[in-house]
This record gives sequence, structure tokens and C-alpha cells, in this order.
Amino acid sequence: MPIYEYIKKGKVHYKYAFEVKDTNGKRKTIKESGFTKKTECKIAEALARTEWEKGNHINPSAITFGDYITEWLKNKKDIGVKTRHTNVGHINNHILPAIGHIPLQKLTYEDIEYLIQEMQKKVLPNGKNLAEGTIRKVFNLVQTSLRAAVKRELIMRNPIDKLDKGSKPKAGKPKYDYWSVEEVNEFLSNLKHRLKILFILAIYTGMRRGEILALKWKDINFKTRQIRIAKAKTDAGERSITTSKFVIGALTDHFNQVLAEKSKYNESYIDNNYIICDELGHSLSTSNFHKFWTRKLEATGVRKIRFHDLRHTCASLMFSAGVHPKVVQEMLGHSSIKVTLDMYSHMMPNMQADAATAMENLLSQTEDNPPEKE
Repeated sequence: MPIYEYIKKGKVHYKYAFEVKDTNGKRKTIKESGFTKKTECKIAEALARTEWEKGNHINPSAITFGDYITEWLKNKKDIGVKTRHTNVGHINNHILPAIGHIPLQKLTYEDIEYLIQEMQKKVLPNGKNLAEGTIRKVFNLVQTSLRAAVKRELIMRNPIDKLDKGSKPKAGKPKYDYWSVEEVNEFLSNLKHRLKILFILAIYTGMRRGEILALKWKDINFKTRQIRIAKAKTDAGERSITTSKFVIGALTDHFNQVLAEKSKYNESYIDNNYIICDELGHSLSTSNFHKFWTRKLEATGVRKIRFHDLRHTCASLMFSAGVHPKVVQEMLGHSSIKVTLDMYSHMMPNMQADAATAMENLLSQTEDNPPEKE
């Protein structure tokens, strides 16, 4: 077996390498390193051989970029169903018509420029141009696939590396929308739904949708008014936040409602301990969540925003109430206060004015009351 041992940072590692011939009879080496256990390396080597024998390895001299990126996406494992579906649409609607016919190894930065220009000129059936965000996502998809091609030694270098910075789609600043106090009160007062607690938690705590849907009753300490939030993927880890008496009261009412539903449906009730669940105890599905949210907005007649904007609404209301940015960071679970300030500095227009006034008051008091001379 072509398994090799080597030392890295004083520790034993393993790698495999074996030679094959492509359809043109040209020899190439398939290899991978970085394994800390010999057994893992053997298994990976066997899988690589099987993949080659099934014909899944690409002959770079014969494949077009369209065929390559389609196959690359097909074999990509670390994306969800919805993202995969969106990316397939980007490939079929934008990438294939513009540069799909070009051989992978002959793709140039001029071809990437042409793709971007074609997307920028495109007019949709509604008469609008393709959104900048969509163009940026298509560009990122192409870039990621080409990085993978370089890593697999299918091409020598990524043609995007030669692209002028000004030619690349610019990342626009994210737009944050949020409700005023009046809009929040209008929404909550007009909302009639058994899952009203979902929206109360979003507005009063700033929790993300996924965090709220993952909450279980064991995460609530009714005595200390604390909510334990499980670790999120991208920001700060597991955290606890202290909430208001109003939120705890709303949670208590919802708990009593759930108890009544358990009693009503008896053996048909599936007790998964989720706070947000349907009448039979099943967790709330995210597949139709947007439609669910849209219906609630229409029912209450409040100005339309995204559900995620309730998180921004929470931040805005806290800043309006004079809450310190560090507390807001901890509530929202940002990885650092810098993230909070970068996102919400526009919501704090009076902070510099308040600081200037505080300094003036402090110094004027000093001038009015100079230290006594000995």
C-alpha cells in the first residue's frame, strides 16, 4: 500500500500517493497528506482509488468550465439543499451561457470580466437589472470553484488572481431595517397567534431565528429570568442572557398553553421539550417560515421588514434606551464589541454629542471650582 510516514511539528503524520493514467495515457499522481492515523490514511487512499476507477476524476485537458463547475458543485458536500438549488440556478442562468463552453485550462481573466459584464447588462422580465448581490454571489461561486481546481492541480493558477480589483463585483454595505417603538407596539398588540412568544423573544432579546427555534424549556430559568442560548455557528459561543419580567410572563403563559395542548392531545402529543412547536409538539419547520412571517405582517398591517430585522430592532431600541454597546454585544452574542459597533454605529448618532457634553460639564465644573492654593 502506498502509505508514507513523515514527521510534522515533531509528530508522526501519514500520506498516500499513487500513480494513474488519464484517458490520453498521461501519468499523474493522486495524493493527500495530513493524516494523524495510519488507518484513516489507508481508508482515504482506498476511497480515492475507487473514485478514480468510477471515472469521477476529471481530465482537465478535455473538460469545459461549464462541465467542471457543474460536476464540482454536484460533489460538494458542505452546503445545504437550498444553497445548492440556488447555485444550480446561477450556473444554468448566468455561468453556462457566458463562459460554460470555454475549456477549463484556457479560462482567462478576460472571460471572467465578460461574465461580470454580461450579468451587469442583463435585464430581468420585470424590467430591472440583475441585483448587485446576485452578481457578487455568482462571482464568488466561480472563484470558489476555481480555487478548488487549483488545489486539485487541474489548473496551474486561478485566472481571477489577474483580475483588476476595480473589475470585481463590490461588496455593498448590508442594509439594516428596524421598527420604531410605535411599530413594535402595533405589531404585538394586533398579533393573534399561539406562537406570539416567538416574536416577543425576537424583539425583546435579539435572538436569531435558529436560536429561538432551538430553545427548550430546560433553557429557561424562570426564577433568575435567564435564558441559555446554545452555541451558534459563526458568532460567540453558548451564552446566557437576562430578560425582562414581561418576557418571563409571556413564557409562563405559553408554557401553560403547551400544558393544555399536551393534555388535549394526550398520546398523540410528541414531547420534544421545544418551546416553539406546533400543537402536537413538533418543532417548527423553517422551509415555509418566510410565508409564515409574511402572513403575520399582513394580518397586523405593520410595515414590512425581514424577520431577521427584529434582531436589528432589538439593538436599535436598546441603543435608544442608552444601553451600553458592551451589553448589546453580550445580548446579541457578537464575537466582539467591534462587530457590534461596526454594525450599529449609525444607530448611535447622539453618543459623540453626549460625550462632548459630558466633557464640557466636567471641565466647566473644574474651572468654576479651582483647587485651593496652599
